[in-house]
Amino acid sequence: MMVMLDMLDKKSLATLRKYYLPYHPQESPSVSEMLTGVFAGVLVPNSRITHDEMISEIKELASRIPLAAAAKGFLYSLSSGDTRYRTAVSSLIWARSLPIHSSSKIVRKYDSCPVCGCSHGLDHREEVDWNEYGVFRYLPPIQYGKEPNFSCAEYVYNDLREFEKLPAVEPCEEDYIILNSIFSAVNALKPHNMDTALVSEIRRSKILNATGNGIHCLLGVLSICGILEGSEKKGYLHDFTNSGEIYRYRDGLYFHPLYFWRAKNGVNYDAVKEIFGSFSGDKLTPDKAVFIAKKEVIKPAEKPKSKGDQYFTEGVYCVTLTNEERRYLALNKLDPEWDPVTLCSVTYNLKKRTVLFYEGNTIVKVIYEEQQLTDDGVVSCEYYSEYDTKLETDDRKMLLPLTSRGRAKPVTPTNVMALYPFGCKAFITLKPGASSIRVSNYRNCQELAIGEKARIKSIASDDDFHEFMRYYISTCPQNYFERIAEIRSMGRQTVKYAAGDIFRCQEDRAHYTYGIILGKVREIEKWPELPERHSFRNVMTQPIIVRMYDLVTTDAEMGVEQLATKSLCPPMLCSDNDIIWGTHKITAHKELEPDDIQFPIYLARQVKKNNNDPFEMEKLSKLRQITLGKTVDSPYSLYIEWGFATCEVPWSEIPESIKHLLREGHFANTGVGLSISGAYCGRSLAEILRESPNNAIQYELLLPDNRLRFNLVMNKLGLPDDCTYDDFAEKYGGITRQRYIEILKERSR
Repeated sequence: MMVMLDMLDKKSLATLRKYYLPYHPQESPSVSEMLTGVFAGVLVPNSRITHDEMISEIKELASRIPLAAAAKGFLYSLSSGDTRYRTAVSSLIWARSLPIHSSSKIVRKYDSCPVCGCSHGLDHREEVDWNEYGVFRYLPPIQYGKEPNFSCAEYVYNDLREFEKLPAVEPCEEDYIILNSIFSAVNALKPHNMDTALVSEIRRSKILNATGNGIHCLLGVLSICGILEGSEKKGYLHDFTNSGEIYRYRDGLYFHPLYFWRAKNGVNYDAVKEIFGSFSGDKLTPDKAVFIAKKEVIKPAEKPKSKGDQYFTEGVYCVTLTNEERRYLALNKLDPEWDPVTLCSVTYNLKKRTVLFYEGNTIVKVIYEEQQLTDDGVVSCEYYSEYDTKLETDDRKMLLPLTSRGRAKPVTPTNVMALYPFGCKAFITLKPGASSIRVSNYRNCQELAIGEKARIKSIASDDDFHEFMRYYISTCPQNYFERIAEIRSMGRQTVKYAAGDIFRCQEDRAHYTYGIILGKVREIEKWPELPERHSFRNVMTQPIIVRMYDLVTTDAEMGVEQLATKSLCPPMLCSDNDIIWGTHKITAHKELEPDDIQFPIYLARQVKKNNNDPFEMEKLSKLRQITLGKTVDSPYSLYIEWGFATCEVPWSEIPESIKHLLREGHFANTGVGLSISGAYCGRSLAEILRESPNNAIQYELLLPDNRLRFNLVMNKLGLPDDCTYDDFAEKYGGITRQRYIEILKERSR
């Protein structure tokens, strides 16, 4: 505790710390503790007051207390450590700029006064515990404790009232040296640095004997006074801002406008002169802003090597790309003049290496490598990613913010990789039988269609990768680098789309698939024709209904007439990301016809009556059975949804053949695909299952391969083998395909 505070009752200070610094104190001070604190002059008894009385008292105090007295008190607190005097100057400046107003003549906002932010006594005389505000006249905030708000009416009233009781003080020469040293610390910062950096600089220089939070509070006082203010957001010396309308704070501090201050804003010496000039003479001027002592230069200790370094060899990776291979993967070449900095980490079963390549102080390329280990220490999977970027740093220690609103952060793998690359990124996985290669540009949502999945899956080593790349390079079409240039340089776009739009998916370097958009689920779910219990009402993202044309082609310019002769695959619910961001290009538009329209068909066993999401209950029941091994309640019905029509059949009426069908698989896949793909186009179900035996597509009843299963269900409903969606809708009350098209034209935006 500082010198002057040591003279106060230590028990009372302990009481303040115990009951008034935490967010949620467990109890209140006892009567004896309160009496002791009041007698010592540390605690203040509660009192009842109205908003208007408080404002009147504040303005009266502001007229009585001289600015010079409060300014001298602030200076005096610097060397003495007596923080009772510290905030009076900011409280007085706030009080002088506070507009006179009445709570009865204003419109309320969030249960506080829209002029001053006061939340007490707005309607009637209200009891206030002044120690909730007075605690910060003695003690700095603690981590996870209450936040001091020096610019609220309650604090200002209590602060000025208590300051007026204190004896007058005079600053000494040391006080001027300390304040000049603080101003000098501002000059030592980089232009983008914020108040937190200034706190660190003051602590490093040992200008003040105070905690970081204590220094932050002091800077808050200077900010309220307009000495440390932003270029747009000003202090209270000549402006007034309602604290309730600021909304922003950092590190538990509400100080305005300190949040908006940057080192490039410097020190407002006009405010310094106006506040301290009447008695300080030329003691606080820009030429006096020097440190009291030269900082001791300590040679930084050599950074010890990471324990992960032993597992990696410099320049050698699980996949070591050549510059020629980089060109085909949309990456910049690796310049030998760049300076690599390697950061490694190792845990029980994970080894990571991040290599940052610097051109001067700019990070221009990042390589990240990760090894996953089994319990026996065997590498089970390796990941390699490389991307181009352009991240400016401050002497390779701090990442500079990308915008004026950002803040600098330490150069760490986490902080670097949290930012989207400014170029393309190649991501390579080496895993027996499941290797993959992906190249994309996150900023424009474009992706290189590499294809060759079967060949890539067999890659198991660096040699295998280079063998694949030799094949890949030798088989690239002549216009390959036109697509590379497009991926690298295309700007981000937002595409407007509508039902009937035809889009193209590039499956690999030479092959394409096509699809058609049938509608937007977020619009359809607002239609009164959609049943209240429907899967469309329980899906996430911005889903669209899509049907892919059942073909794979080398023709990149197929039109409506060519596609009209091709059959369509069953419908899918997919996120619209690939469409709205231009990943898949819209190539044509057609007027929808009934044969284009199809809706998913889903089956779910009902184990609970009137559940709004029967398909979710189906999933939860299976999860309960699989994970907990608990018996699922017997179903009471079979719920069937097909487009805009639904029906329920009592479980007792379901034949064993259909029960067996439901035990075989899950026919309630009501999720949304995050991407749109033509991976199943032009392939039979048998071909798909040979590659992926557990693929959920096998339970799609609308596949031609599943016609027998489809007929089994429809026959139970009294519908013929060749029934269409319109037949189902006619029987169970849904709209027809033709009516769906008509409503789309009437209502779609």
